[in-house]
Amino acid sequence: MLSCKDVADRASALIDGDLSAWGALQIRLHLALCKGCSRFVSQMRLTDQLAAQAAEFDEPLQHEAEDGRFAEIISMLREEQSRR
Repeated sequence: MLSCKDVADRASALIDGDLSAWGALQIRLHLALCKGCSRFVSQMRLTDQLAAQAAEFDEPLQHEAEDGRFAEIISMLREEQSRR
């Protein structure tokens, strides 16, 4: 089984879909058994999603549509915090 360090080293590749089926399966098995790594990968996924959404802003909070996207990001962060 992979160590926590192995999972941390490969987490980005998992999120980006850059691992082989076997590599992804090894990490998923570890995540099923390790709460700390599961949280780590979950936080990395959230960070990745938020970064992608933030990249869509031309100039933050300059347009009504962007105000809505900003509110959506804040809502996602609050929802994630309430899960902990």
